[in-house]
Amino acid sequence: MMLISKFNKLIRNKYIWSSFAFIIILAFVVWQTNTGGISEEETKNAAGRLDGKPVPAAEMRSAYFNSYLYMSLMVGRPLKVTARVDEALKHMAWRRLIALRGAQEACLTSSPEEVVAAIQQQPFFQEKGQFSHARYVAFVQQFLANLRTTENQFEDHIRQEILMSKARLMLAQATWVAPLEIEQVYHQLYDTFIVSYVLLTRDELEHTVKVSDAEARAYFEAHTNDFTIPEKMRVKYVTFPFACFLDEGAVEDTALRSYYDEHIEDFTTRGTGDLLSARSFDEVEDTLRDQLAREAACAAADDQAADFEVALAPDRKGQAPSFETVARTVGLAVTTSAVFTLKTKVPGLQVGLDFNKVAFALRPTPDDYFSYPVHGSNACYVLAFDEKIDARVPAYDEVLAEARRAALEQAGSNKLAQTMATIHQTVAEALQHGKTFDQAIRPYRLEVVTTDPFAVRTGLDVEDKDTFYELTRKILFLNAGELTDVIPVEGGAVIGHVDARIMADRTLLESIKNDLGQYIRKRREDLAFREWQEYLLTVHKFEDTVSKKKSIAEELEEAEPMTDDVNQTTDDGRRTEDGP
Repeated sequence: MMLISKFNKLIRNKYIWSSFAFIIILAFVVWQTNTGGISEEETKNAAGRLDGKPVPAAEMRSAYFNSYLYMSLMVGRPLKVTARVDEALKHMAWRRLIALRGAQEACLTSSPEEVVAAIQQQPFFQEKGQFSHARYVAFVQQFLANLRTTENQFEDHIRQEILMSKARLMLAQATWVAPLEIEQVYHQLYDTFIVSYVLLTRDELEHTVKVSDAEARAYFEAHTNDFTIPEKMRVKYVTFPFACFLDEGAVEDTALRSYYDEHIEDFTTRGTGDLLSARSFDEVEDTLRDQLAREAACAAADDQAADFEVALAPDRKGQAPSFETVARTVGLAVTTSAVFTLKTKVPGLQVGLDFNKVAFALRPTPDDYFSYPVHGSNACYVLAFDEKIDARVPAYDEVLAEARRAALEQAGSNKLAQTMATIHQTVAEALQHGKTFDQAIRPYRLEVVTTDPFAVRTGLDVEDKDTFYELTRKILFLNAGELTDVIPVEGGAVIGHVDARIMADRTLLESIKNDLGQYIRKRREDLAFREWQEYLLTVHKFEDTVSKKKSIAEELEEAEPMTDDVNQTTDDGRRTEDGP
């Protein structure tokens, strides 16, 4: 164990990492010296800074796109970019960018022959052990086309992956797995545990927690920003219901048959014996007709909404009809929405948060007061600015109930932490004096739950899986008779005790230790590569300038979309056809 600890300290030592990165650092010095000046426009649009120098936005876009492509290839379909996914892709992009710079300046290269070989070796393109050009062409024309990605972009992506792999291999030379560590992981997975634990919930202590008005007020004053009433919006809108354009009879049989043939994989399943079977056209005809009719209705509604949008635009003299005038001309009613915030659902409408994003991007100017068509689940909308209410910090009396509730919740959490700390200390002392866990916990009248024997590798069928997972994580390094720390869980806290730990037979270890060692080494190599990337970003004083410029509309991206609508928009709420 001491050897493992020393090794872990060694591999994470900043001086060791400095040695690994020495060639890279020298290369960066050369790169900085030879890099020409960057224009004022490029500086303004820079995505970030390294060593105080702007990183061109185009370079960052390329890194982001290739990170997106990497993940899409991993999951086998175009990746849906939610707010959280976007944030993760940005982090991946910066790590990719710094690693590629480092690899290139360290004279790591990838030749065209290596790119071709890497593509031909991909299992997806193999047929009977040989590269299939037909499979590759289908991949380019279907999968890449859905990603709006060209063959050249894919080849460049493979070139980058080769460079990244070579950099990873360079660092992998420094990784090592000790035999004792393999044995330790083996026992963590295969030893048999019997564990007892107690759970104390916040609700059980609720009757003991009181909050006075003075305490609630004090909490409010200490957390004023938590009670800020967010900016609100009200818009006018016209509606283009999809149902008004729905006509199943207009869908021709030839169109149905053509769609079925072109998307046959959508109707194919893998059956017994791993055989593929497709549902017949007759089985899916009605479903397809309904689907294509709805798609046509959506397109027709979108076209009319787009015509409405065009009618609102000012002419060359800057003159434009009002929203109400255009609506009256085409026989549409103008409706005023309820007040809504950026991140809450609009009352009375079946729309997602993209509706909110577009609404909050509107401005009371002739060119920007109206929106492009926005899709809901059953209609298309064109919005117009009506009123924006600024965010404000409320007086205590306005949020008295919320403040008291928040103060009470914090007091409950504090009470839980204090109580469990006391119980833990008392139980630990009792165990040292020879008492059992049951005897030590008895004065607190908490139910002791004792598990059946289990191994971490196979787990245990329990009702509260989250609590069991957290408990399992904490017992891996404990011996029989030892106590866990206080473990926070949803709504409460747990204290566990290892009643028994039966060592696994070493016979199995001998048969799997090589595979286990390879697994640990692979994990360590991944960690080493990631830490190397983070190390380079730190050494080169990485600064993300884009994140500091986040607009109010972009704050929406912190919440998950409420519909699957995938309209791509810019920060000012206009439609864009750009790819990822």
